[in-house]
Amino acid sequence: MGWRRRSREEWQRLVSGWPRSGLTQGVYCAQHGISVGSLQRWRRLLDAEAATPRTEGSAATEFVPVTLMGDPPPAAAGADLTLVLADGVRLEIGTACPAETLKRVLGVLRECA
Repeated sequence: MGWRRRSREEWQRLVSGWPRSGLTQGVYCAQHGISVGSLQRWRRLLDAEAATPRTEGSAATEFVPVTLMGDPPPAAAGADLTLVLADGVRLEIGTACPAETLKRVLGVLRECA
């Protein structure tokens, strides 16, 4: 494999993409031109960072309730906006949703794309 320097964002995409791929680490790494050892090292590094409490001044994490459903239901009565992703994930956003929360959700979705 040729050595290539990758950004943290590229490694985040590679690490998060492996479980969703349904492939073994070996096959996934071969398809993306990376070593299994590098994938495992970055996975540990990113997991450790995620587990580290944030310092003062950094963005706080906000949790919102999520309901997983089988068949797509009709739009919820309180939803002003329904966003359906290509993989079928459906987000229903109501009037009470703070704009800042919606911006953060959209930012995360852009990172995953």
